[in-house]
Amino acid sequence: MTSSSTSVSVPAITERSAHRRPRIFAVELLRLLAIVGIAVFHTFLLTFEQIAVNGPHALSTVMQAGAAPTFFAIISSTPLVVWLIAMLMFLGAWGNHVFFMISAFFLVPRLDERSHRKGFARDEWKLTALRIAKILTALAFYVVVLAVVNRWIVPIRAVGGLREVAVSLEFVWLYVLFVLLAPFIGWCIERCRKKWCVSLGVIGLVVIYGLNAYVAVSGRNFFDALSVLDWRKQMSAVTYFASYICAGALGCAWRRWYGGESSASSDVPDVPLWLTRRFWASALIALVAAAGCLVAVASFGGHYGFLTVLSFKSTSVISFLLAVCSLMCAACPGKRAKKRGAPDGKRGAKSLQGNDMESDEALSVVRSDNAKKPLWAGVKTFCHRAVTALASGILGFYIVQALTYYSWITLQSHFADPVAAHVANAFAVGGMSACAGWLVDWFAVEVVFSLAFVLVVCLIDRFVRQPFLRMVKLA
Repeated sequence: MTSSSTSVSVPAITERSAHRRPRIFAVELLRLLAIVGIAVFHTFLLTFEQIAVNGPHALSTVMQAGAAPTFFAIISSTPLVVWLIAMLMFLGAWGNHVFFMISAFFLVPRLDERSHRKGFARDEWKLTALRIAKILTALAFYVVVLAVVNRWIVPIRAVGGLREVAVSLEFVWLYVLFVLLAPFIGWCIERCRKKWCVSLGVIGLVVIYGLNAYVAVSGRNFFDALSVLDWRKQMSAVTYFASYICAGALGCAWRRWYGGESSASSDVPDVPLWLTRRFWASALIALVAAAGCLVAVASFGGHYGFLTVLSFKSTSVISFLLAVCSLMCAACPGKRAKKRGAPDGKRGAKSLQGNDMESDEALSVVRSDNAKKPLWAGVKTFCHRAVTALASGILGFYIVQALTYYSWITLQSHFADPVAAHVANAFAVGGMSACAGWLVDWFAVEVVFSLAFVLVVCLIDRFVRQPFLRMVKLA
């Protein structure tokens, strides 16, 4: 984002100035990718569930019965298609983890740093109340708007009553709870820097995902029928809370190396390898490759039950690890710079950036002084601003996609079903080779619809909801 010759001064950390600081573009891009991932996941979710029900021998069963091959029978019996859709299923929980983690990664370290100040509890709970007021105002805004649409324009199933709103917006309510507990989390992390505390936290994550594996294996067939008070249902909230704490702890470690006052001392140690982008990028590539191999074994071996276990809701350890690696890859610099902004560390001056959810109105981008390429610099700045503007709609997107899920899935089917019918017709005439092109078209329609939905919602959020919050002094 900056050239080596550009100097950037970092103002003091205050809630008011947080939204004016430059932001890490890679983190903003990750936020936007999380939105897209959640949209793509929901677009293909019903298809994946149908594949799991049909099993690997759906097409041969239909053919033996003398019936016409159906679209779902065709893709259920095509391992490559099953593999691709199963890989996309990791995006749902991954996007949810990223949503919570980015907030914790930038918010909790600020609270950790302030926890020794006199009056910390009083001051931070006031700021926490303000953060929650922003979330609830955004929620109320969309509930009212969608209720009006539901009443006078087109029915929207999920806004028919308070119960539907409460259930559909479970992730938003969890986010409110996590923000409420953030000062306590920051206070605890500041006082738990011993190695045994880290070991205890790792053991806790292992236990949580061990329980998640049990839930995924034993309860996936009747999970949606469980009461909200059942511990297997509550494990979803526990898992995301663990992700929030984990990201907060990682953010504190990251901030201690990249967020302090600049120091030109030659005896400052190098940043650890695990706090570099290269380390996390390598881990991310290895994890994606391992996940791809596991899914390939299950897809081509016909073990569709195992596919559902691998990406089952929030219990997927693969989605959690993908989120950790993605966030750290986005936040960490590429080289092992000197600690705390030494001269060879280019990220030190940019480290106190406001990428947390509360500063989502910020659109500031660090200027480039590359005078030799003004056109490229302009394109780069435009891309930065566009990504940041769209990514700022992540909370609004969560609310809208949850409340309008059944409506936008119905609209998506309106575009995708005709293409799916062409797939079945082409297969009946010429087999798999004849319908391969239509399968590609079907995938393209599903993905383009997801992207269009994200674009429309984020633009509405950017130009309607956010100005409204500024008008009521909650921006």
